[in-house]
Amino acid sequence: MVPSFVKNLLQRMQKHSAVSFQVETGPVLNLREGEVAVMTYTSTADKMKVFSAFIREGIESGDRVHYIYPDEESGSIRAKLEEYGIDVEKHERIGTLYMKSLTEHYLPDGHFNAERSIKKGLDLRTEARSNGYKHVRVITDVGNFSFLKGEWQTYIVDYWDNPKWGASSGVGILYEPFLIELTALNIGGVSEAQARDILKTFRDILKVFGGGKYSPTKFIDLLEYADAFSKRIDMSHQELLGCKFLLEFDSVSAYEKIVEDFAKEAMANLEPIFVFTSSNSAIHASLADKSTARFFLMSVSKSAPEKTSESEIVLPASNTPLVLDSINKILETYTEENVFIVFDGLSELILLVGVDRAYKFLLYALDMLSLERIVTLCLLNSSVHDPTVVSQIRGLFPNILTYDKNGLKVVKLPSY
Repeated sequence: MVPSFVKNLLQRMQKHSAVSFQVETGPVLNLREGEVAVMTYTSTADKMKVFSAFIREGIESGDRVHYIYPDEESGSIRAKLEEYGIDVEKHERIGTLYMKSLTEHYLPDGHFNAERSIKKGLDLRTEARSNGYKHVRVITDVGNFSFLKGEWQTYIVDYWDNPKWGASSGVGILYEPFLIELTALNIGGVSEAQARDILKTFRDILKVFGGGKYSPTKFIDLLEYADAFSKRIDMSHQELLGCKFLLEFDSVSAYEKIVEDFAKEAMANLEPIFVFTSSNSAIHASLADKSTARFFLMSVSKSAPEKTSESEIVLPASNTPLVLDSINKILETYTEENVFIVFDGLSELILLVGVDRAYKFLLYALDMLSLERIVTLCLLNSSVHDPTVVSQIRGLFPNILTYDKNGLKVVKLPSY
């Protein structure tokens, strides 16, 4: 809950603000129309959280979803999707969701025929287009290729990279804007050498099409980073929820790597991340290519908020009530989801508006963010401040980390 004194502050600010904006929810994997991606996972990862979110997003967006899954999951897959809120029976009945096991889809007579499978895929896409769907959204979870007795080259070379898909160079039809394609691989079920060979083959193919007419292709290793930040401090992802961290850093160190892991963990768990920073910061440079990160860029030259792209809003750096309002909008938009928030530039704020105003802002902001589903990381360059100022700021945080040339150090955590 937002404290009453903060609400009053927000209401006064909103009353006199000439510019308004809304925080918009973003796609779970940020795969756009025409894109194809390859995603890796291991059997220990909760891949169904990713798949179900991708499927639900497609259904809600007016897409038809094709989901091809490993045979060994035939007895559990529908129940798993139901757990994540997808009415499988309803959507299969009305045709929005097409679900088959790998054998059912590719080997209906016990034999794999690449040309027959390609024709089936093209026919399904033609049918979806004629029925008025916005896109065909395809998830093909090939697992460890056991449905082809491990002969992964047969799938990738003979089928996936086959010119009969409609382009002289192979998988070009996957780039047709009507399609959104995700191929998933269980690399935990094959040898390290074989995994390298499989991924190299996919990467070589994706390189060819990444610079073509349509959106570039992607290679997604999201599940690898499910605990990228939390494991650094010997916590689980679940234990992070509700935590507010202060990261004191040395500006000559590669402290942005810590923030990068923080962002990777959020994205790997399909949890939105919002970053308050400046356009020329090391944090913005390191996270700009993270497709689902959303930025509030603090500017000393702006007097009103300005949306400059789908993922970036510029805010006047000295207008702390407006920054609080931005945080409030995030909380109003994401009422149930876990949310990760980075506030980079506490030192700049202190120098810009003074210690007292910066302290009050931080006090209000952290009060607003005191929810069990919010994870907050604030950055402070402690070397540029008097020790009494640093002590004041530290007093607001239950969790304190430092990062310098010697690496990350835990100063204070609830479990320490």
